Amino acid sequence: MVRSQVESQIKVRDLSATKLSIEPADSTSWSDVRTELIAEHKALLRSELETELAAAPDEAAVELLRTGFSRKERLIEHQIDSRIHNFSATIDIEYNFLSK
Repeated sequence: MVRSQVESQIKVRDLSATKLSIEPADSTSWSDVRTELIAEHKALLRSELETELAAAPDEAAVELLRTGFSRKERLIEHQIDSRIHNFSATIDIEYNFLSK
């Protein structure tokens, strides 16, 4: 009985169906962000590969280097894909219960 009296006197809004989405600010999608992150990390790795290839004594050493760097590239992708990101936000809601 008290609850029905309070509900009739105070207008309330149900915010349980409120949704929030997080989108990247500098890119069009999260896959673009992933692509950029991978490109940044692989650029350094590729420069290291070029240095190592220039110093390789023979073709067998070159193949061994390429295999090792390929493994490192896959590891970089895995680390980027499995990294956990935390987001925190504050939402300010201004509610005028007299409006409706």
